[in-house]
Amino acid sequence: MRLKSVGMGYFLAIPDVISILNLVFGFLAILMVIGNHLTYASVCILVAVVFDSVDGWVSRKLNRDDKFGFGKNIDSLADIVSFGVAPSVILYYIGLGISDWAGYLMAIIAVLTLVCGMLRLTRYNVISDKINYHGFVGFPIPGTAIIIATYYLSGLFNVAVAAILMLFAAYLMISTIRYPKVDNYYVIGFGAVMILLLILPINVSIGAVNLPALALFVLSLVYMFMTFLEFFIDTEEALTAENVNRNIGQVREITADKVSGSLSSAKDAFKSMRENINKVSSGEIIGEAKKSDKEEEEEEKLLNISTGEVENE
Repeated sequence: MRLKSVGMGYFLAIPDVISILNLVFGFLAILMVIGNHLTYASVCILVAVVFDSVDGWVSRKLNRDDKFGFGKNIDSLADIVSFGVAPSVILYYIGLGISDWAGYLMAIIAVLTLVCGMLRLTRYNVISDKINYHGFVGFPIPGTAIIIATYYLSGLFNVAVAAILMLFAAYLMISTIRYPKVDNYYVIGFGAVMILLLILPINVSIGAVNLPALALFVLSLVYMFMTFLEFFIDTEEALTAENVNRNIGQVREITADKVSGSLSSAKDAFKSMRENINKVSSGEIIGEAKKSDKEEEEEEKLLNISTGEVENE
C-alpha cells in the first residue's frame, strides 16, 4: 500500500462519522461525571447507544465494502470509551462519594468491567468473520452501559446492587454464551421510545421512579440473563428441528386433551341443565314437591294422635 493511498478519504465513510458521534457522547459522559452531573452523563451514554445502533444499519443500507476493516475497528474504539470507560467512571465516582473504601472497591470492579469489555470487543473483531452465528458471543458491551445508565436514572439506584450486576456483566462479556441480535421491531421501537423519553425534557415518573428508565433497565436485565440457562441445558441440541417439532407435537396433544376434556364437561353440564328444565316444565319436580308436603301432613296427623289431640276433637 502506497503512502498516498492511506489518507482518511480512502477509509472514512458516513457510518464512521456516526461511530465518531458515539465516541463524542461517550467522552461527554465522562466530562459530565467529572462535573458531578451524573444524570447528564447517563443520558449521554444512552445517546451513544443510539448512534452505536445506527452506524451498522447505515453501513448495510449503503452496501459499504469495508475490506480493510476500518469501520469495525473505529466502532470498537468508540464502544470502549462510551460503554467501557464511561460506565466504569460513573460506578467509581458513586462509590467514592460514599467512602474511600467504597471508592477503592468500586475502582476494582470498574477496572474489571473495563478490561472484560475490551477483551470482548477484541474477540468479536477476531471471530466475527469466522463463525457462522447470527448474534453475539458473550454479552454485548452496550448492554452493560445501558444497565448502569438506566439503573441510575430509574431513581432506584443502589451501589451494591450495581456492583454485583457489573460483576455478572463482566463475566458474561467474556463468556461463550450466545446472545441473539434483537431483530424484533416492536422491541426496538419500544426501546427507542423509552430512550427518547429520557433524552427529551419529559417527566414520566411515579414519585421518584422514572418509568422509561425502569422499563429499559428491566428489559436489559432480561436480555442479559435470558440465555444464562445455557450452562444447564444444551440449547443447540434443544433447538434442533427434530426436537422443536417433537415439542410442538407434545404441546398440541396436551392442548387437544385439555380442550376435549373441557368441552366434554361443558356438554355434560348443559345436558344436565336441559334435563332439569324439562322436568320442571313437565311438572315432575312440582309433583314431587306436592308429595312431600302431603307426607309432612300425614306425619303431623300421626303426631297429634300420639299426643291425644285428635281424640279430644
